[in-house]
Amino acid sequence: MPRYFFHIDDGAHLPDHEGHDLPSLKAAQAEALRSAGSILRDADHLIFDLASSWQMAVTDESHRLLFTLRFNADVPSGSIIFRPT
Repeated sequence: MPRYFFHIDDGAHLPDHEGHDLPSLKAAQAEALRSAGSILRDADHLIFDLASSWQMAVTDESHRLLFTLRFNADVPSGSIIFRPT
């Protein structure tokens, strides 16, 4: 079974040295979304308070980048009107 690694970078690089054995790339994508959701829930609005960003890079056993999830919150410093086009 392939092993996938879920590396976090939020200004500090947090490498995943253990990884997860998962049956497929689709399973790795589902795990990445589950893990990211858990991180966002645990942050409890911290991403908004800091107007920060972070990303999760998922690699295989050969350290080949498979995909990256990026998260950020942009909080305007003043009043902005949003008009969808």
